[in-house]
Amino acid sequence: MNTTILQIPVTKSFRDQVSEVVIEMGFSSLQDYLRLVMKKTLTKEIDVTVGPKPIMLSAKNAKRYEKIVDDYLSGKSKTKSFDNVDEMMDDLMK
Repeated sequence: MNTTILQIPVTKSFRDQVSEVVIEMGFSSLQDYLRLVMKKTLTKEIDVTVGPKPIMLSAKNAKRYEKIVDDYLSGKSKTKSFDNVDEMMDDLMK
């Protein structure tokens, strides 16, 4: 088997903390966990998003927005449509 060693500089305390967590998760070692993450990344089974977590609405607000969408789709709410930005801006300036 042709193998190579991947070196990632991290502090010992960080490595130990992560190792403890992955062992609690059922992995035999941090190396096993990282091999799995790399393999799943290669097959695009893992998607990593960097940035803020999406905002989750409360049940009350989710229901409110569902009603707004339903009203729009059913034609209950009054909406306007425009063919271009200039028309929309003219309407907004009224």
